[in-house]
Formats: sequence, C-alpha cells, structure tokens
Amino acid sequence: MFDPEILAARKRQAESFPAIDPSKLPPAEARRVMNAAAAFFGDGGPPVEAVDDIRVPGPEGPIRARLYRPDTQPDGGALLFLHGGGWFNCNIDTHDRVCRLLALGSGRIVLAIDYRLAPEHPFPAGLEDSRAAWQWLAGEAPALGIDPAGIAIAGDSAGANLALAVAVAERDAGGSMPARIALAYGCFAPDFDTESHRALGDGRVGLSTERLRWYWRNYIGPRLDDPPPFAAPSRADLSGLPPVYLSYAELDILSDESRLLSQKLAQAGVPHELEGWPGAPHGFMQLTRDSALARRAVARMAAFLKTGSAS
Repeated sequence: MFDPEILAARKRQAESFPAIDPSKLPPAEARRVMNAAAAFFGDGGPPVEAVDDIRVPGPEGPIRARLYRPDTQPDGGALLFLHGGGWFNCNIDTHDRVCRLLALGSGRIVLAIDYRLAPEHPFPAGLEDSRAAWQWLAGEAPALGIDPAGIAIAGDSAGANLALAVAVAERDAGGSMPARIALAYGCFAPDFDTESHRALGDGRVGLSTERLRWYWRNYIGPRLDDPPPFAAPSRADLSGLPPVYLSYAELDILSDESRLLSQKLAQAGVPHELEGWPGAPHGFMQLTRDSALARRAVARMAAFLKTGSAS
C-alpha cells in the first residue's frame, strides 16, 4: 500500500504531466518532458549559505555542476552526489532540493554534476564524467576548505550505480577513496529475474521491468547478459570499500538489488546499513516537499554521511 502523502503527490503530478513512453520519442524531447515532470516536486528548496553554478573539467569538456555550502563553517567534509534518471534524464535542477537537504543535514559541502546521458553518450561516458568530478573534488579539497579524507559519495537509482562504480574504479586504480558511500534504490546490475521484479514488474507501482530494460540497453547496448565490469558494480569485488548505507523503496522492482548488495557487502566484510521504506515507490526521495516519509529518508542518509550511522 502506498504511503498516502506519496500517492496524493503522484496523482497531482499526473494531472499536469501524463505518463509518456520515452522510447517512442526522440531522446531530447522525451528528456524535456520527463525532466519537467521530475521538477514538479522540486520547488521551495530550503536555503543554504551559498549555491554556485560552476564547471568542472571532464574528459570531453567542462561538466556543468553545482556546489552547495550549508553554512560558512561546514564540518570539513564534502559529498559528490550523482543523480538518478536511468542514465537518460534528470539533472542538477531536478535534484536540487535533495542536494540542499543533504547539505544541511550532513553539514557537508555538496557537489552535484550533470554527467553525460545515454543513449547519445552510452557507457562509460557517465562514469568517466563522475570519476572526473570525484578526482576534481579531491584535488580541489584544500582550496574549498574540505578535508580530503572526509569526502563521501552518494547517488539515487542510476546515480547509485555510478557512485558505487566510482568507488570500485578508484580503489582498483589506487585513487582517492570515499570516506562513506550512500546509495538510494540503486540499479547495480541488469538483473531482472528477482522476486521484486516478478511481483512488481508490470509497472503498477511506477518503474516497470520493461522500462528498466530499455534504460539498460540505452546505457550499455543490447548485451545485457554480459555487461562491462564497472557498469554492473555489484558484480565486482567489493572488498576494501568504506562503510555503505543502502536505502531502498519496498514498492520498487529494484528493492531486491539492495538486499542482494547487502549480502555481498557482508561477504566482503564491508560495514554497511540496509534500510527499507514501506509504502514508498522508486524515486520517492524527490518528493520531500510533499512527503514526510521522503524527508525522513533523506534525513537518514544525511545522518549517515555526517556520522557514519543512519540511526
């Protein structure tokens, strides 16, 4: 059963933005409509001390980014936040409210980026941009007043995939590792034969199995049975990662992916927390304006990023 506030908010959104099939439209047009629908919940974000629109260097040119300072004396830490949207849509504007809340709740400077999107820019473009932003933030830490050892990474949905992939790739390359990782309802591998897919895959609660397959094909091409290693980071060796917080929506085809990742983290000896949200569908953390449940979920993620524990 849906949380009543979330159900009411989604109904209001549907009145202004009827559902579309993005596979039937040119990518730019589908993205425009979907981003407008996502931004429906994003107004009235809480004020922070400073918000700066910047550019960070990327492998194919400057990357649009936004830097949030929660106050004039942050706790010395920082966060790279990577937005969701199936590697296809959303941006720093659709996730502006979430980033403000994470900055305020964690006391950390937050950097959000517009990584390149598929299908125009398939894997590894989004990951390359995300790693470039991570390396820029680590390198610029002293100039930004950030403790280089206190930089975390987080993301939701496809952004959670990228956040985990950045950590694994940086570990393998001997790079700078995140202090903590926070992942919300992530899609960590093209696995569609799970109980949550079988129970909810028809799309009646939102994201469907068919739509998720389409997102994955945009991102890595048709060979979903043989994804590139960093495209499916849950299949990687996870040993040596920092503490991880996993947040999942119980009314979501992806819920089993977080549960499975929790098991793999435990087997790898990685400290982590797993938290499910009853009555919540995929993407619910963007509904903080309308939903107390969403506000609690973002607050729990922020607490983990601040202290290492969501409790």
